[in-house]
Amino acid sequence: MREPHLILKTAVTVALWTLYCVQASGQQPAPAEPRVAAANRAVLSQLPFDDRGDFDDANRGFIATTPDTRNPDLYTFLRQEAPATVNPSLWRQAQLNAINGLFRVTEGVYQIRGFSLANMTIVEGATGVIVIDPLSTVASAREGLELYFAHRPRKPVTAVIYTHSHSDHYGGARGVAEEVRVHAGQIRVIAPLGFLEAVVGESVIGGNAMARRAQYQFGLPLGRGERGNVDAGLGKFDSRGAPGASLLAPTETIDKAQETRLVDGVEMVFQLAPASEAPAEMHIFLTKAKVLDIAENATHNMHNLLPLRGTEVRDANSWSRYLGDALTHFGKDAQVMIAQHHWPVWGNQQVAQRLANQRDLYKYIHDQSVRMMNQGYTPPEIAENLTMPPGLENDWSARGYYGTLSHNAKAVYQKYIGWYDGNPAHLNPLPPVEGARKYVEYMGGATAVMTRALADFNAGNYRWVAEVMNQVVFAESGNTEARSLGARAYEQMGYQSESATWRNAYLLAAQELRRGPGAPRRSPGATADQLHAMPLGLVFDYLGTRLNGPRAGAGHLNIDWRFTDVSQTITSTVSHGALTWTSVTAVPGADTTVALSRAAFEAIVLGQRTLEDAVTKRDATVSGDRDRVNGFFTFFDDFDGNFPIVEPRRIQ
Repeated sequence: MREPHLILKTAVTVALWTLYCVQASGQQPAPAEPRVAAANRAVLSQLPFDDRGDFDDANRGFIATTPDTRNPDLYTFLRQEAPATVNPSLWRQAQLNAINGLFRVTEGVYQIRGFSLANMTIVEGATGVIVIDPLSTVASAREGLELYFAHRPRKPVTAVIYTHSHSDHYGGARGVAEEVRVHAGQIRVIAPLGFLEAVVGESVIGGNAMARRAQYQFGLPLGRGERGNVDAGLGKFDSRGAPGASLLAPTETIDKAQETRLVDGVEMVFQLAPASEAPAEMHIFLTKAKVLDIAENATHNMHNLLPLRGTEVRDANSWSRYLGDALTHFGKDAQVMIAQHHWPVWGNQQVAQRLANQRDLYKYIHDQSVRMMNQGYTPPEIAENLTMPPGLENDWSARGYYGTLSHNAKAVYQKYIGWYDGNPAHLNPLPPVEGARKYVEYMGGATAVMTRALADFNAGNYRWVAEVMNQVVFAESGNTEARSLGARAYEQMGYQSESATWRNAYLLAAQELRRGPGAPRRSPGATADQLHAMPLGLVFDYLGTRLNGPRAGAGHLNIDWRFTDVSQTITSTVSHGALTWTSVTAVPGADTTVALSRAAFEAIVLGQRTLEDAVTKRDATVSGDRDRVNGFFTFFDDFDGNFPIVEPRRIQ
C-alpha cells in the first residue's frame, strides 16, 4: 500500500499538471515567464543602447520609399519599446532593419534597402545603370528599380552583378533584366567563379531539406509580432510584391583572385572570396566612388559559419583573411563600405576599423574553437565555454543576430574533424524514435518525466525541458501534454534569444508542436530558371540525387540523350541503383536514343509534361525501347516540403 504522504504528493502533482495544461492548451503563443522578462530587462544595462549611431547611418541618404501594398502595417509594432517577449538587443536590430526605401550612398551609388532580405545596389554607368544583387524576387526587384527611376534618370540596365550564390542576391534578376537583351549582349551578367555550381549545390541538390529547415531559420510560417517573427538578423525576409524567384545565367565569370574590369565605364576591382559566407563570393571596389562593397562578409552582425538551414561549412580562417586582404588593398582609399545587407559605414577610419573588427571576430572564433578542440573538448563543451573576443563585447556589429558563438564554434569543429566527437557511444546511436522510447522507459515513463519537467520549467530550466519533452514527443507523438510543455519551453527560449535565427527556430518549433507541420507538400525541386541555367551535366547530377536506388534495382540502363537545339549529347547510365553520365559521344551499348530539345527535356523533368506527350507532339523522337525510357522517369522521388522536424517522421 502506498504511503499517505506519497498519495497526497501525487494528487497535488496531478492537480498542478491539470491546471498547467488548462492554461497552456491554447494554440496561441504564451506570454513571457517572469524569469525571461527579467532577463530581457537586464540586457538594457549590459549593452550601450544610448549609442544611436547606427540609426543615424541607417537613415543617412534617405530619398524616398513606397508603402508595401500587400502588407503596409506588417512591422509597425516595432515602433514601441521592446516588450518582455523579445530580447532588447534583437529588437534594436529589428528596428534598424525595418528602415526601407531608396538611399543615396555617394555620388552615382544608390541602394534599395528593406524591399527584400538583401539590398540592391545601383551604380550609375556611362550609358545606363549597373545592378548589384537584384533582390530575392522578381516583383521586389522591379519595384525597387522603379523607385530608383522615380528619382533618377531612366536609363537601361547595362549589367547585373551577383556578389554571391545565395538566392536572395539573384532571385530578382528578371525584374531588372530581360533575357533577350542578355542573349543579345546588351546586358552583362557577371558572377564569381563557381557561381552556378554553388547555386545547384545549395538550392537544388540540397534544396528541399534546406528549404524546410529555412522555415525554421527565418521563421517563415510565424506571424509577425512581438510573440512571433520580428526579424531575420540580416533584414526582413518578406519581399515586396508577388512571390517568385528567377535566375539569369552569368555571361562573364570573375576567375582571378583580384582583377580590374570596366563595366559600362565604371572601373571595378573584384576580389574573390570563395568558401567565405558563400561557396562562390566576391567583393567589389568602385575606384572612382571609393566605395567598397564587401558583399555579405562584414555585415552589421556576427554571421553564420554554418547556417541553421544547412550548407557547406564555411571557412572562418579564410573568411578572416579575405577581410584582412580587403583592408590591405582597399582600406587606405575606401571612404564608404557597403554590404548587400544592412546599412553603410562612412569615413575611411570607420571603414578600416569595421574591417579589422570583423576580421578579428572570425579569426578569434576559428582559433579559439580549434584550440579547445585540440584540448579534447567536444562541440557542446566548446560552444558553452567560448566567449566574445576581448574588446568586441559591446560592438553592435559583432553581436549574434544571425550567427552565434555557440553554433559557429560547432561549425569550426565540424569543418576539421566532422560530426563525430570521438566517443564511441555516439558512433552508432539508436534512431530518434527508438532511442526516445528507451530514454522515456528508463526515466520511469512519460508521466514521471513530465512531472519532473514541469518543476524544471517553473525553475526556468527551459533548455532541459525542451530536451526531455523532445524525447517524450518522439516516444509518444500523440502526447498532447508533452507537446504543450515542450512548446512552452521553446517559446521562453525564443523570447530570450538575441539571435533572430534561434528565436525563429524556437518559436516555429513551439507552433508546430501545437499545430503540426502542415499537410505534405510536393517540393518543386529545381525551379524552371535554375534548371535552364544549369549545364546539362549538373542537371543529370541533380536527377541522380532524386533517383530511388532500391526502386531502380540492380538493372542496367543506358540512354543517349541528343539535345537538338544545343548540339549536345549526354549518355546516362543507371547501374547498381546509381545514375551516372558522360558527354563522350558514341558511347557503345546505349539501349535507347532520345532526341529532343532542351526545353522539352526540362519540361519533362519539371513534371510539366510527359515523354509520351513530347513524342506525340513531335517534340521528341525515341529510337529503341520507349518503355525503358518511360521507366527511367519512374525511378525518381518527389520530396515532401513539410517533412516533420520536431516530431517523428510520418510513416510512408
